[in-house]
Amino acid sequence: MIVDKNTLVFRKATVDDIPELIKFKIMLLDELGEDKNKNNLEQLKIELEKFFREYLEKNEFVSWLAEFDGKIVATSGLILWRVAPRYDCLHGKYGYILNMYTVPEFRKHGISTRLLKMLIEEAKKMNIDILNLHATKDGIGMYLRAGFKPPIDPELELNLDSI
Repeated sequence: MIVDKNTLVFRKATVDDIPELIKFKIMLLDELGEDKNKNNLEQLKIELEKFFREYLEKNEFVSWLAEFDGKIVATSGLILWRVAPRYDCLHGKYGYILNMYTVPEFRKHGISTRLLKMLIEEAKKMNIDILNLHATKDGIGMYLRAGFKPPIDPELELNLDSI
């Protein structure tokens, strides 16, 4: 598909966009193969609705959207989280980038790159010190070009439901 970049509209998401944010999050999870627990789909939708509403209303979550002909074709997200300040994170503010998803027919047109730049500008306005994210193998090149680096220390995870 040919995308005329002049017809793309970029705007911040509002609480009215929550149904679309949920839809795009589920499309992302399904594409990543995280649909093993589809029996939890309705509960997932409920939890996502609570999450987006709470954090949008607290201004601790920002999402930029890309629209083409009035239809959302890409989403992005940035959530603020805090830690105790340290030398390289004096404000103790981290941002986590999530929900980066572009519908397949609109990929390879620079939409995600533009959304990422918008999120980075938002992070600067929020005095965030450090941005983190998890990248797919398809998206890692974009993040490296934007200046992201692999972590020095590996991230470890404990799923409390599994113990």
